[in-house]
Amino acid sequence: MKNINRRQFLKTAALTGTGALLAACGGAQVVVTKEVIKEVQVTVAPQQGEKVLNVWGSGLDLGGWAKGDKNAGGFALHEAQANAFKAKHPDVKLVWEDHGWDEALRQNVVTALLAGTPPDVIVGENFFQQYAYLKALLPLDGAITQEISDNSILGTHKAAIYDGKTYGMSWFSGCFGFEGNPAVLKDAGQKEEIPVTWDDLLVVAEAVTKTGAGKYYGYTLQGPMGFSVGGMFRVAVYMQQAGAMLVKAEDPFYPNFNDPKSVPVWEFVRKLMAFTPPGLAFEADEGKVYTQLYQGKSALQIAGSWHTGWSKTSGLANALYGIVPYPKDGKPASYVVGNVIYGVMSATKLPDIGADWVMTAQSDPVQSVVLSSSTRLPATKKAVEAILNDANVGAPDKTYAKMLRDADLGILPQWNKEPNKLNQTWNDLFAAVITTGTDVKQLADEAQKKAEEILKAAA
Repeated sequence: MKNINRRQFLKTAALTGTGALLAACGGAQVVVTKEVIKEVQVTVAPQQGEKVLNVWGSGLDLGGWAKGDKNAGGFALHEAQANAFKAKHPDVKLVWEDHGWDEALRQNVVTALLAGTPPDVIVGENFFQQYAYLKALLPLDGAITQEISDNSILGTHKAAIYDGKTYGMSWFSGCFGFEGNPAVLKDAGQKEEIPVTWDDLLVVAEAVTKTGAGKYYGYTLQGPMGFSVGGMFRVAVYMQQAGAMLVKAEDPFYPNFNDPKSVPVWEFVRKLMAFTPPGLAFEADEGKVYTQLYQGKSALQIAGSWHTGWSKTSGLANALYGIVPYPKDGKPASYVVGNVIYGVMSATKLPDIGADWVMTAQSDPVQSVVLSSSTRLPATKKAVEAILNDANVGAPDKTYAKMLRDADLGILPQWNKEPNKLNQTWNDLFAAVITTGTDVKQLADEAQKKAEEILKAAA
C-alpha cells in the first residue's frame, strides 16, 4: 500500500462519468444535490458543533424515498436504514445523497477527493480494493463484531477485502443463476428444466435452435458491447466454475487473461455462439438482450437474481430458474452482481459514526426488508434463512437465496491502473473468440501481452 497525492490519485483512478439528481423530503434530513461533474457542491453548512454524516448513494431509488414516495423501489429499506441509524445517533444530522452509479459515481468520488470535500461514507459495487490500495478508505475490522462477521455472507463483501483487511460491507446483494422459457423448451421437444452441465446445455441449445428454424434459438449470449463489464460478468461465471482466474493469484490488480484454465471456457462460449439469435451478442442494450427470452425468441440464459421480478413484469410468469450449468470436471459457482457495498472514506471526521452506518446496514431490522422492499437479496445468513423458511416467498427467489448462501461467489477485477483500457482488452478478446476461428490460446496470449503493455506504459 502507498500514499499518493491528489494528482496521482486522479491519474491512477482514470475515471470518467457524470453526476445525478435527487429531491429532498421531510423526516430524516436528506439534502438535494445537482450534477457533480467538475466540482463538488457543498450542500450543507453544518451549524457550530453540529455532527453531520454525509452518505453517498444507495443503488436504489433514493430520490423516491426522499420525496416520500412509498411506491419507490427500496422505500422500506431506505426507511429501515435511516431509522435504525437515527435511533442510535439522534444527535447526528444525516445527509444522504445520490451521486450516480458506476463511472458517474467513480468520477464524483474522485472529484470530491481532489476538491477536499469528500463524503464520509460511499456506496459502490466494485472499486473498493482500488480505493483501499489508494488509502482512500478506512479498514472496518475494528467495528466488525464476531456476531456480524459470523452472520455476513463472505461473497457479498469479498470485493471490499484488500491486503487482509475489510473496507466495506454489503447492504444488499445478488448473484447469477440460470433462466429458462418453458414454452420454448416444450415447443422444441425438450424437457422443461435447467440443464445441469455444459454438455447438457450445448445439446439442448443446439436442439432448440434447429427446431426453431429461425423462430427461436437455444441461448442468449451477451457479448462485448455496451456496459464495459456486462459480458465479462456472465462469462466470468463460467470461468469461476472452471477454476480460471481473471487476475493473478498474487496480485489482484494484474491481468491473467491467458490462464490455461480459461481456454476450455472460451471454446465452450464459441460453441454457444452458434445457438444464439443472429447479431444479439453485439447488442449494446442489455435490456434488449435478455428480454429475447421473455419474448419467446430464446430458451436459456444466465440471469441475475432480479430477473425473477423482471420476467413477471415482462409477461413470463412461469420462468424456470436454477444454478448455472457447470463443466463436468468443474464445480457449481456464481458471481455477485447488483451487490451494493458501503465503506467509510479515510478523510472523514466521523470515522466511528461512519463505521456504524456500515454496521447498521448489516443489522436484522434492515436486512429483513431487503427482498420485500427491493426484490434484491440480503447480505446476511439470518436474512437468507428467513427467506428460505418463508412460505410467502416464491421458489425462484428461494433458488437465488440458496445460491447466494452456498455458491462459490466470484468478484470482478478492480484494476488500479487503466481500468477502461484493460476492460476493453478483455472485451476485444471476447469479440475475437466469437467472430473468428483463431486458436483460443493464441487469442488469450495476445490479449495478455496487450494488457501487460498497457500496464507498462502506465507505470
